Amino acid sequence: MKLYNTLSRQIEELKPINPPSVSVYTCGPTVYDYPHIGNWFTFIRYDLLIRTLMLSGLRPNWVMNITDVGHLTSDADEGEDKLAKGAAREGKTAWEIADYYTDYFVKGLKRLNFIQPTNLPRATDHINDQINFIIELEKKGYTYRISDGIYYDTAKFAHYADFARLDLEELQPGARVEQNPEKHHQSDFALWKFSPTDKSRDMEWDSPWGKGFPGWHIECSAMCLNYLGETVDIHCGGIDHIPIHHTNEIAQSQAVTGKPLAHIWLHTNHILIDDLKISKSLGNGITLEDIEKAGFSLDAFRLLVIESQYRSQSKFSWDSLQAASNRLLRFKNFAVRRYQATDGLTETPPKLIEAMQNDLDTPSALAILEDYLDRNEHRNLSAASITDTINLIDKLFGLDLTSTPDISEHAKSLIKARMDARQNQDWPRADNLRERLARDNIAVRDEPQGSVWYYLS
Repeated sequence: MKLYNTLSRQIEELKPINPPSVSVYTCGPTVYDYPHIGNWFTFIRYDLLIRTLMLSGLRPNWVMNITDVGHLTSDADEGEDKLAKGAAREGKTAWEIADYYTDYFVKGLKRLNFIQPTNLPRATDHINDQINFIIELEKKGYTYRISDGIYYDTAKFAHYADFARLDLEELQPGARVEQNPEKHHQSDFALWKFSPTDKSRDMEWDSPWGKGFPGWHIECSAMCLNYLGETVDIHCGGIDHIPIHHTNEIAQSQAVTGKPLAHIWLHTNHILIDDLKISKSLGNGITLEDIEKAGFSLDAFRLLVIESQYRSQSKFSWDSLQAASNRLLRFKNFAVRRYQATDGLTETPPKLIEAMQNDLDTPSALAILEDYLDRNEHRNLSAASITDTINLIDKLFGLDLTSTPDISEHAKSLIKARMDARQNQDWPRADNLRERLARDNIAVRDEPQGSVWYYLS
């Protein structure tokens, strides 16, 4: 299996450290609000990676973190903690916000047919791990203290700029991180933030440096080490993580272990709506509920994600979601052919896995599937052949085609009555029966082997 490695900027062969096991760490949600579809695009692409690994004979050990503390609004080290912001918005405690949106996210994974991650650790359950990690950095001389917290001195890590290919000399305050005049260098970042002296926080802990809370970046280094060891096979995130979050993770982890944090770094590209990034401030943060209220299924949304390759800059529109819904209907109507098959032809499933093993090339995989349907849609395939193909689609893409239902016995009796009417050349009755079936969302197509039914929507 080959994947594009951000570290080398090349497509590389995956070589797991301990095959057939493969360790995968993916940056999960910050649980302060409802995830928007841009977030779900990224998470679904993680799921596609896991599914492809499994169908390639590997056993993924998948850890996806839940950020429920420490992620500040600037994505760096300034501003309000996003959980505190959510708490102020809704008049709840930060703990209540974290519990509610974590529960929502976990339910969302099920709604979208995700493979269950091996572990979904919450940052607040690993505070001691993060404190101990910072202590190790302190022992090795990578930290310093200023008025608002303990910071990582990026000048002490010689390769800090390598991963994102940053030009630190050209780095201007506010261009990548917020300006803080106390920091030794603009690229330095917080490991532990102190609680304000004039009020208490919902989320704060005692530490060797005083009461406070961890910075955002330290949680991933600590939990990655705790669950997967010093070096993981694959580390995933959005491309916006490259210059700050993942750069900081590498600096922290390699400073402590002396080893690479990950062999392959996989990053998903942005999703645009009307050529703009998705942002709550722009009012384009579409949710799963918005999709369902508009009359679309979440399987159609999942298929829309699959239609674009993870490294491409994808665009969302309601028209594109409608096109994906139409495509999904075609897949479902192929699936229901197994209910109607007799002793048909044998056909091997399309070679979708090979396309996915080439850097998760979902557009090519879908093109192969469409070609397969073009060739076989009107052939009298055996039920076993159809079942084998839809099982492969479900395992690889998570579309749940196998749950597409059969029609009722009453509808089948109407189809038989229509066939009898046609044989008797009773065309008005045949047309009347077709209309009755259409009212139940069923259409009939006459083929050489007989009448074939399918769903209209």
